[in-house]
Amino acid sequence: MNKLIITLMTLVLTACGGGSGGSEGQSNPTPTTSSNSPAAAPAATSTSTPATAQQDNTDTDDTAAAQPQGEGMESMDVDVTFDFRSNVAVEVSFGQNLVSERAFVNICKQGESITNTSNCFLRAPLDSNGFTTQIQLPHADQKLKAEIWFYSTTKEPLVYNWELDASQEQQVWNIN
Repeated sequence: MNKLIITLMTLVLTACGGGSGGSEGQSNPTPTTSSNSPAAAPAATSTSTPATAQQDNTDTDDTAAAQPQGEGMESMDVDVTFDFRSNVAVEVSFGQNLVSERAFVNICKQGESITNTSNCFLRAPLDSNGFTTQIQLPHADQKLKAEIWFYSTTKEPLVYNWELDASQEQQVWNIN
């Protein structure tokens, strides 16, 4: 009885692919044998493994050979003076006596909330001495808003807007 069950299980496993990864990608299907020995199934699966591995390597070589040469960065013809940078440096100057008391300045993307720190490029205290700084803008962010907030709640904030001037080689924003 046990031999009959083992023989039937061997035939079922061999007919269904044997559970060794299936017959996907194999060029030669595994032959089915009707043997009373349970050792027949492992012998059939061990001979199919090298054929699968060999075919996988061939598929990789065919895919690499099928790709046209000169795609991607190799196909680009770029002038040697182009540096691939898209950041824009902006020199921001706050004039002396712009404020007469303690204040705080935020420079952020125009139209965005100043409470979100990822939208702001500068957050700094400001006094009557003023200061000059340089900020780096990603190319996409070409409109800015400066808001000067006073520590006193009786004064409204001062708001200044700036936009990139592509005709200028150096970007300067004077806030007076």
